[in-house]
Amino acid sequence: MSSAPLRCLVLGRDPSGESHSLLTLLEPTEGLVRCLIRARPGKTATTPDLFDDGEITLERAKDGGTRFARDYRLLHRRLGIARDHRTLERACRFAAMLRKNPPPPESAPVCARIAAETFEAMATRPRADAAYFKGLWLMLKDGGWPVQEDWLPGLGARREAAGAVLLQPLDAQTTEEEVVARLAADLERWAAGEAHFVLP
Repeated sequence: MSSAPLRCLVLGRDPSGESHSLLTLLEPTEGLVRCLIRARPGKTATTPDLFDDGEITLERAKDGGTRFARDYRLLHRRLGIARDHRTLERACRFAAMLRKNPPPPESAPVCARIAAETFEAMATRPRADAAYFKGLWLMLKDGGWPVQEDWLPGLGARREAAGAVLLQPLDAQTTEEEVVARLAADLERWAAGEAHFVLP
């Protein structure tokens, strides 16, 4: 039985047997969705790639278990993410954070929007490190975690640097990458301890 097409963001594509790949998708209504797709689609079919926006039609197996992708239509491909290793690394880490910490259904629409905006920023603008930090901050904040009330004040002298990264547009970032990396690592540790996030 097939369902209506879902518009989703591709967060993962892993081999599954000889003829299929396991896709991990973020969909605004359902949240995280996993399905199998043929590893070698027809000659005219587009293979889903990481960070794609796509439209996928799913059908459930007769036993009601794993869903299979019947059709995939590419809507938007973020080629800019692969422009350098650091950008790709940050994008893959953000995708892994989403995969390991799926949003509850009530947060799925906001989480999907934050994810799409974060990946788009990484693909088209400078400072993927700052985009990752901002994306993680927004994911926690909009998920109801007290990052502003608890994590930020706990930074002490580094609070000003964190505020600057969060408030400045990516094109105008002046904070050194090393400082942003330390802030992101600190925020990840806080998320693991306070929000019980599973880190990649």
